[in-house]
This record gives sequence, structure tokens and C-alpha cells, in this order.
Amino acid sequence: VSKGLARPGSRLLSGAAGSEKLAMVGSGNFGSALVRILGQNALRHDIFDNEVKLYVYEEMIDGKPLTEIINETNENVKYLKGAKFTPNVKAVPDLAEAVKGATMVCFCLPHQFLKPLMPTIKESVAPGAKVLSAIKGIDFDDNGVVLISDLLRQGLNADCSVLMGANVANDMASDQFCETTIGYKDAKNGELFKLAFDAPALKVGTVHDTVGVELCGALKNIVAIGAGYSDGLGYGGNTKAALIRIGLKEMIKFCKMFYPTAGIDDDTFLESCGVADLITTCFGGRNRKCAEAYAKANKAKTLEEIEAEILQGQKLQGTLTAKEVNHILKMKNLEHEFPFFTTVYKISYEDAPFSALTETPY
Repeated sequence: VSKGLARPGSRLLSGAAGSEKLAMVGSGNFGSALVRILGQNALRHDIFDNEVKLYVYEEMIDGKPLTEIINETNENVKYLKGAKFTPNVKAVPDLAEAVKGATMVCFCLPHQFLKPLMPTIKESVAPGAKVLSAIKGIDFDDNGVVLISDLLRQGLNADCSVLMGANVANDMASDQFCETTIGYKDAKNGELFKLAFDAPALKVGTVHDTVGVELCGALKNIVAIGAGYSDGLGYGGNTKAALIRIGLKEMIKFCKMFYPTAGIDDDTFLESCGVADLITTCFGGRNRKCAEAYAKANKAKTLEEIEAEILQGQKLQGTLTAKEVNHILKMKNLEHEFPFFTTVYKISYEDAPFSALTETPY
């Protein structure tokens, strides 16, 4: 396949033709939407090797391996039905093979599955590989918050950028216009990842702030759970808007309180990763949808049952993030400073009634 003309600006990135090899670890809903763009851009820009490998956790669909179906039909029929990949995207069930020789590795999988994969990845990628996390979540240890990008930096000894934005995957699949934000530490790598993802229907903005971008992507899912509860209780736009505003204030406060010296820029909250992602996640997306069903059932079904029923194998990140954030807030004796995050947690995991959503003094 011949490459189209490189875009203006791409010539600023030095490197032999095909010198950057792209790989994606994670083939769920959002990972599939992203790798679809990587496939197109690998063909569009000379600096990228044409082939883009996609690591797929193998499963059987009607008696046939999912990787085989993806490679034959150029479509992830389970997680992004109806969206065609370019044929240069190759699904691979073996992790070492998927990232072998890759110089740019993108991650998009539930963060609870990440740690066991890292030793294999470290052995297989090209020396000096750079990575990007599109994983929306946080981890914690005895000292408090652990960012997923820091796990990747330490586990792989690599520079890590992050990608977060108002990107509900099913809308991206039909090439509806949207934006996203890449936060970088190394400007050259930030520009390379921008080139890999920027497309006619996906406008990429870059900011020199990985921490703010990443925390926005994780914390907004807690707010989306609250928004879904509001929908399930039959409340209208005024209530939901109030909860979104309260949630945004707590997101900003959390960022500033836990990372006071990280150089988080106030402007980051006005990027796609901030207010835009918050809005779309509170109106569309899986977290809102499952939370609405939980509220409508008035807790008659567990969150796990609703996740299995509605998401069919995808994972619910918002309730997990609410639990992890609450663990950190309890540890630091700060629950009272974050009444909205705490209320969402208590409705989800303890016996707080849904009415607490609007009765808690925020």
C-alpha cells in the first residue's frame, strides 16, 4: 500500500522511513477504536512501519479464535462491531510476538491486568522504546496514589506519554469528529504520538502535563457513576449539571492536593481530557449506563451482575476507581474533603441510599 503524502509538520520528525514500529496492547472497545486510527496513520506517514500489531487476549467466538476473525474480517466483532480496520492491523494472541521490535507501544486495557504483562513486554520491545498509556484508572500503594504511567515507566524503563479525551469508542468507530489530549514529558515523543493518532476525525492536542491529563481520565469515571445514578433516579438536566460541576471541582482538588509539585496546569482541565471527557462520559459511555441500571434496579442486582449483563466482557472502571480513591482518602483521613467522591463510593459499595446523591452537603 503506498503511503499518502505526509502531513505538514511531519517532516520535523527525523527518522528513516518505517523506522518507528507501532504496537497496541489491549483490544477492547477503546483499544480497538485507537488501533483503527494507528493502522490508517501507519500507512499515511512514512516514518511508521506499515504493519501495526494488536495484542489480543485470545477468546473463542462461536468456536473460532477472535484473532483469526479479526485478521480475516479486519474487524473486532466482539468489542467494536461494524468498524473496519485497515488490513495492516494484525491481531496477535502472543504478547511477546505482538510487541517484538516495537519502538512505540500503546496500552489500552483494564489496569488490573497490566502488571503481569510487563516483564514479557520489556524483553521483547526495541531498545529505547517509548510508550503511551490510554488506561483510565489509578492504582495505590502504602503511600497513596500510584499513576499507571509511573507503573509503565518503572516496569519498562521507558518514557511514557498519556492519551485521554472525550472519546466514547462507538462514536469514534463511525468517524464522528472528536478531540483527544496527549500529555507528554518528552516533547519529541509527544509529537511522534500525536502524528500516530491525529486524523481527520480525531484532533489531537498536546500538553506538557502527563499527571493532570491522566488523573482527569481516571477521576471523571467516578463522576460518571454519580451522573448515571442521577439518570436512574429520573432526575433531569439541572441535577446532572450540578453533579458534574461538583465532581469537576473535586477532580481539580484531588489533583492539586495529591500532586502539588507535578506542574499540573489549570488549562489541562479545559482540554479534551478534562471538561470535555467529563461531559461525554456523563452522557454516554459504559460507566453512566451501568450506574443508571444499578439505580433503576435499586440495588436488587449487584454491580458485578450489571457489568456482566450490559458490558458483555468489558470492565466497569468507574466503580473500581471510586473504590481505589476511597481507599486513599480513608488512609489519609480525607473523606470529608471529597463528599461527592465519598458519596458515590458509599452508594456503590456500602449501604448509603441513592437519595444521598442529592442530600449530601457538597
